[in-house]
Amino acid sequence: MCTITLNKRKKCCSPDSSASTSPYPMILLMLVGILGFVVSGCGEDSSSASPNGTFSSEPIQLPHLYCTTSRYKPWEQDVFCPSEDFRQYCADTDKAFSKEVRQGTYVDENNWLRSWNHETYLWYNEIEDENPRCCTTQEYFQLMKTKETTSSGKPKDRFHFSRPTAEYLESSREGVSVGYGVELLIINPRVPRDIRVAYTEPSSPATSSEINLVRGSRILAVDGIDIVNSRGSNDIKDINRALFQPEVGDTHIFTVQDPGSSQERLIIMTAEKITSHPVQNVKIMTDPKGDRIGYMLFNSHSISAAKPLIEAGKTFLEKGEGVDDLIIDLRYNGGGILFISQLLSSMIAGSSKEGQTFLEIRGNDKQKSRFFPFNFEFEINGETLSVPSLNLKRLFVLTGPSTCSASEGIINGLRGVDIDIIQIGSTTCGKPYGFVPGENCGTTYFSINFKDVNAKGTADYADGFSPDCHIPNDDLSHNLGDPEETYLKTALDYIRNGTCPSSEAYETQQAAASIDSQKQSSDIGPALTIPSADLPGKIVDPTLR
Repeated sequence: MCTITLNKRKKCCSPDSSASTSPYPMILLMLVGILGFVVSGCGEDSSSASPNGTFSSEPIQLPHLYCTTSRYKPWEQDVFCPSEDFRQYCADTDKAFSKEVRQGTYVDENNWLRSWNHETYLWYNEIEDENPRCCTTQEYFQLMKTKETTSSGKPKDRFHFSRPTAEYLESSREGVSVGYGVELLIINPRVPRDIRVAYTEPSSPATSSEINLVRGSRILAVDGIDIVNSRGSNDIKDINRALFQPEVGDTHIFTVQDPGSSQERLIIMTAEKITSHPVQNVKIMTDPKGDRIGYMLFNSHSISAAKPLIEAGKTFLEKGEGVDDLIIDLRYNGGGILFISQLLSSMIAGSSKEGQTFLEIRGNDKQKSRFFPFNFEFEINGETLSVPSLNLKRLFVLTGPSTCSASEGIINGLRGVDIDIIQIGSTTCGKPYGFVPGENCGTTYFSINFKDVNAKGTADYADGFSPDCHIPNDDLSHNLGDPEETYLKTALDYIRNGTCPSSEAYETQQAAASIDSQKQSSDIGPALTIPSADLPGKIVDPTLR
């Protein structure tokens, strides 16, 4: 059945509650109420004509065959039929992930994107409707987003991306991705470029005895291409591909310079599947007053983070003593699965907050809100995990521009129940939005489907959370978790003294950790870019549990 709403402007075609299920079977029904959409209008007037000539809010129900746009009908602007009509009709069936695949064309795939975004995209009424025959599917997907900007002039939606489905599932479920086991930090993307090692993964090519990359190591060249000064567009493509998008088995020669050394050296690394360790450096420090201070580096909201986070909580509760303060290092955490931030925030807030709202996710006007409470039992892969309770009154978070989405959700959600958040570092990325992924023909698409709201109704941080103690540059001269590392040292000083260090103290700390090239160049030559898939965002996807 297709619901047709007649109004003063035009006719509309959209799915009603008889539409069949989503390619991600439980997402839409359980989480954001995407099934059962009714488009109340396509123009300025959203009322429908009733038999007596007055306008009623009830849509007119007509058989499906009256849908103007279908697989066998030409495109008509602002007329939409259910995405289900086009789902898994694929131009290349060999690339499809679903067993329900049927032979189709790229136009079918584009029609699915068009209808799916009209049903689920947060700002669906800001998308300019385009003929699905206009371009390739990847090109068409890039048209399926708003062109509006935030108050600061940033694009309102700068988070739109897609990934091969098999790659996405492996990464989100198991924390597996292709690379060398090194997280790179683009300090300056333009000439003279500066690319440094932020951290490495244990038991990876980057940490092998013959390679031994460490935090702060600088990457100067790849396969003879000068990373620092090259301006050629082909060189930039080759650099980006080697650094950020290698395939399994790709081998490259890198020129690197270790921190504290004036010498360059050559290393050879081959890309492989890397299993990430999302929780690292879990430890308890004791300050001069005898207070116990917990610290951990948390890098990714993947499903594989659940158990390590729970184990970290148990460490902080060893001998039943708990910790007086907790410092979580989120500076490289771009987000991921939302319920992981729910799990961690529940552990931090403690059992006194159980049942209260952690975050509410609000979709467009066709969707119902969904509430995520503070909770202490989570079922993952059929196993029930119990979450320890720290019952903290405040939390210290170390942040940077890569602190994004689900990581920002921790800050927002805990502030909603009056947990004091002390933020140290620099402003976060600014992403109060999230995805309910859509899968079609072997590709998983991430369009903004909702914004998150805390228990106090706070939702607007599109320009990021600003720190209480601002540190302009990352300290790459110390290992993460080292009490002398500037971010952590600042947090420890705050715990001791109750305030941010003075500007003089900051200048001393930063001078000790100075990296001259952290100052942005005015050069406008070609820039290196981290692929958007490296910033997974805030994802609601129960198929991953």
